[in-house]
Amino acid sequence: MHFWIGSRFKRPALYALSSVLLLLASTLGIGAQTRNWWTVTVDREDTEKGKLQDLAARKRVYVTVTFSDTRPNSPLNNPEQNDILESVKEAISLQKDLKIVTFPEEAEFAVIVRLSTGQGNGDRGPNFSLNLETEAEVSIDVIVVAPGGRLPDGTRAPRIVWEASSPNTQVEARSAARFTVDGFLWELKKARAKR
Repeated sequence: MHFWIGSRFKRPALYALSSVLLLLASTLGIGAQTRNWWTVTVDREDTEKGKLQDLAARKRVYVTVTFSDTRPNSPLNNPEQNDILESVKEAISLQKDLKIVTFPEEAEFAVIVRLSTGQGNGDRGPNFSLNLETEAEVSIDVIVVAPGGRLPDGTRAPRIVWEASSPNTQVEARSAARFTVDGFLWELKKARAKR
Protein backbone atom coordinates (compact mmCIF):
# COMPACT_ATOMS: atom_id res chain seq x y z
CA MET A 1 0.00 0.00 0.00
CA HIS A 2 1.43 3.37 -0.96
CA PHE A 3 0.21 6.73 0.25
CA TRP A 4 1.13 9.89 -1.50
CA ILE A 5 1.59 12.82 0.80
CA GLY A 6 2.70 16.13 -0.55
CA SER A 7 6.27 16.99 0.36
CA ARG A 8 5.10 19.99 2.34
CA PHE A 9 2.96 17.84 4.65
CA LYS A 10 5.10 14.69 4.67
CA ARG A 11 7.12 15.25 7.86
CA PRO A 12 4.26 16.58 10.07
CA ALA A 13 1.99 13.76 8.87
CA LEU A 14 4.63 11.14 9.73
CA TYR A 15 5.10 12.65 13.20
CA ALA A 16 1.36 12.62 13.81
CA LEU A 17 1.00 9.05 12.55
CA SER A 18 3.89 7.79 14.69
CA SER A 19 2.47 9.57 17.75
CA VAL A 20 -0.91 7.91 17.23
CA LEU A 21 0.73 4.49 16.81
CA LEU A 22 2.78 4.94 19.99
CA LEU A 23 -0.33 5.97 21.88
CA LEU A 24 -2.21 2.92 20.62
CA ALA A 25 0.68 0.61 21.45
CA SER A 26 0.91 1.91 25.01
CA THR A 27 -2.82 1.61 25.67
CA LEU A 28 -3.11 -1.85 24.13
CA GLY A 29 0.04 -3.13 25.83
CA ILE A 30 1.83 -3.72 22.54
CA GLY A 31 5.53 -3.43 23.06
CA ALA A 32 5.17 -3.81 26.81
CA GLN A 33 8.00 -5.78 28.30
CA THR A 34 6.98 -9.33 29.09
CA ARG A 35 8.02 -10.93 32.32
CA ASN A 36 9.83 -14.21 32.38
CA TRP A 37 10.05 -16.86 35.08
CA TRP A 38 13.80 -16.25 35.43
CA THR A 39 13.38 -12.59 36.44
CA VAL A 40 12.35 -11.50 39.91
CA THR A 41 11.36 -7.88 40.35
CA VAL A 42 12.17 -5.93 43.49
CA ASP A 43 8.52 -5.95 44.55
CA ARG A 44 8.36 -9.70 43.79
CA GLU A 45 5.16 -9.31 41.82
CA ASP A 46 3.53 -12.61 40.76
CA THR A 47 6.15 -14.77 42.49
CA GLU A 48 5.35 -18.13 44.02
CA LYS A 49 7.01 -19.86 46.94
CA GLY A 50 8.52 -23.25 46.20
CA LYS A 51 10.79 -25.76 47.89
CA LEU A 52 14.35 -26.80 47.19
CA GLN A 53 13.05 -30.31 46.47
CA ASP A 54 11.45 -28.82 43.33
CA LEU A 55 14.96 -28.91 41.81
CA ALA A 56 15.67 -32.55 42.69
CA ALA A 57 15.61 -33.79 39.09
CA ARG A 58 16.51 -30.57 37.27
CA LYS A 59 19.91 -30.23 35.66
CA ARG A 60 20.04 -27.22 33.32
CA VAL A 61 20.75 -23.94 35.10
CA TYR A 62 20.94 -20.37 33.86
CA VAL A 63 23.15 -17.95 35.82
CA THR A 64 22.80 -14.19 35.90
CA VAL A 65 24.91 -11.73 37.91
CA THR A 66 24.36 -8.01 38.40
CA PHE A 67 26.85 -5.82 40.23
CA SER A 68 26.84 -2.14 41.05
CA ASP A 69 29.20 0.09 42.97
CA THR A 70 27.43 3.17 44.34
CA ARG A 71 30.39 4.64 46.21
CA PRO A 72 31.40 8.16 45.18
CA ASN A 73 33.95 8.27 42.34
CA SER A 74 33.73 4.52 41.71
CA PRO A 75 34.46 3.43 38.16
CA LEU A 76 32.20 1.09 36.24
CA ASN A 77 33.28 -2.39 37.21
CA ASN A 78 32.48 -4.59 34.25
CA PRO A 79 35.67 -6.65 34.81
CA GLU A 80 34.64 -7.22 38.43
CA GLN A 81 31.13 -8.29 37.36
CA ASN A 82 32.69 -10.74 34.89
CA ASP A 83 34.99 -12.10 37.63
CA ILE A 84 31.98 -12.63 39.90
CA LEU A 85 30.07 -14.40 37.11
CA GLU A 86 33.03 -16.68 36.37
CA SER A 87 33.41 -17.51 40.07
CA VAL A 88 29.72 -18.45 40.35
CA LYS A 89 29.85 -20.50 37.15
CA GLU A 90 32.95 -22.30 38.41
CA ALA A 91 31.15 -23.28 41.62
CA ILE A 92 28.18 -24.64 39.66
CA SER A 93 30.32 -26.45 37.09
CA LEU A 94 31.97 -28.45 39.89
CA GLN A 95 28.62 -30.17 40.38
CA LYS A 96 28.66 -33.09 37.94
CA ASP A 97 24.87 -33.29 37.67
CA LEU A 98 24.37 -29.61 36.71
CA LYS A 99 24.85 -28.03 33.28
CA ILE A 100 25.07 -24.28 32.78
CA VAL A 101 23.12 -23.07 29.76
CA THR A 102 23.68 -19.86 27.84
CA PHE A 103 20.07 -18.94 27.22
CA PRO A 104 17.43 -18.81 29.97
CA GLU A 105 14.81 -20.40 27.72
CA GLU A 106 16.87 -23.61 27.81
CA ALA A 107 17.10 -23.70 31.62
CA GLU A 108 15.10 -25.69 34.15
CA PHE A 109 16.01 -23.27 36.93
CA ALA A 110 18.00 -20.06 37.35
CA VAL A 111 20.45 -18.66 39.88
CA ILE A 112 20.13 -14.88 40.19
CA VAL A 113 23.01 -13.11 41.98
CA ARG A 114 22.66 -9.43 42.80
CA LEU A 115 25.54 -7.57 44.45
CA SER A 116 26.19 -3.96 45.26
CA THR A 117 29.01 -2.13 46.98
CA GLY A 118 28.06 1.04 48.77
CA GLN A 119 29.59 3.57 51.08
CA GLY A 120 29.19 2.52 54.69
CA ASN A 121 29.00 4.92 57.59
CA GLY A 122 32.36 3.79 59.01
CA ASP A 123 31.04 2.89 62.47
CA ARG A 124 31.70 -0.83 62.15
CA GLY A 125 34.93 -2.72 62.67
CA PRO A 126 37.30 -3.89 59.97
CA ASN A 127 36.09 -6.33 57.35
CA PHE A 128 37.49 -9.76 56.63
CA SER A 129 38.99 -8.89 53.28
CA LEU A 130 42.40 -7.52 52.42
CA ASN A 131 41.06 -5.84 49.28
CA LEU A 132 37.93 -4.14 50.63
CA GLU A 133 37.91 -0.68 52.18
CA THR A 134 36.74 -0.59 55.79
CA GLU A 135 33.97 1.88 54.88
CA ALA A 136 32.62 -0.20 51.98
CA GLU A 137 29.56 -2.39 52.46
CA VAL A 138 28.86 -5.24 50.06
CA SER A 139 25.27 -6.43 49.98
CA ILE A 140 24.20 -9.64 48.27
CA ASP A 141 20.98 -11.34 47.24
CA VAL A 142 20.99 -14.82 45.73
CA ILE A 143 17.63 -16.04 44.49
CA VAL A 144 17.08 -19.45 42.90
CA VAL A 145 13.94 -19.69 40.79
CA ALA A 146 12.15 -22.33 38.74
CA PRO A 147 9.20 -21.97 36.38
CA GLY A 148 5.98 -21.58 38.34
CA GLY A 149 2.33 -21.65 37.36
CA ARG A 150 0.91 -20.01 34.27
CA LEU A 151 -0.13 -16.37 34.49
CA PRO A 152 -3.14 -14.88 32.65
CA ASP A 153 -0.85 -13.54 29.89
CA GLY A 154 0.48 -17.05 29.18
CA THR A 155 3.90 -16.60 30.79
CA ARG A 156 5.06 -18.49 33.86
CA ALA A 157 5.50 -16.95 37.28
CA PRO A 158 8.90 -17.19 38.97
CA ARG A 159 8.84 -19.80 41.75
CA ILE A 160 11.43 -18.94 44.40
CA VAL A 161 12.86 -22.18 45.77
CA TRP A 162 15.87 -20.83 47.70
CA GLU A 163 17.22 -17.44 48.67
CA ALA A 164 19.81 -15.81 50.88
CA SER A 165 20.72 -12.20 51.43
CA SER A 166 23.01 -10.05 53.53
CA PRO A 167 23.14 -6.26 53.69
CA ASN A 168 26.84 -6.32 54.61
CA THR A 169 28.97 -9.37 53.87
CA GLN A 170 32.26 -7.85 55.10
CA VAL A 171 34.13 -9.52 52.24
CA GLU A 172 34.60 -8.46 48.64
CA ALA A 173 31.82 -9.15 46.16
CA ARG A 174 33.43 -12.14 44.43
CA SER A 175 34.00 -14.01 47.69
CA ALA A 176 30.48 -13.19 48.91
CA ALA A 177 28.94 -14.54 45.71
CA ARG A 178 31.00 -17.73 45.73
CA PHE A 179 30.34 -18.42 49.41
CA THR A 180 26.56 -17.90 49.07
CA VAL A 181 26.24 -19.98 45.90
CA ASP A 182 28.33 -22.74 47.50
CA GLY A 183 25.82 -22.71 50.38
CA PHE A 184 22.95 -23.16 47.94
CA LEU A 185 24.76 -26.00 46.14
CA TRP A 186 25.45 -27.76 49.44
CA GLU A 187 21.76 -27.59 50.39
CA LEU A 188 20.75 -28.76 46.90
CA LYS A 189 23.10 -31.73 47.19
CA LYS A 190 21.52 -32.68 50.53
CA ALA A 191 18.00 -32.36 49.07
CA ARG A 192 18.94 -34.57 46.11
CA ALA A 193 20.46 -37.19 48.41
CA LYS A 194 17.13 -37.49 50.26
CA ARG A 195 15.08 -38.31 47.16
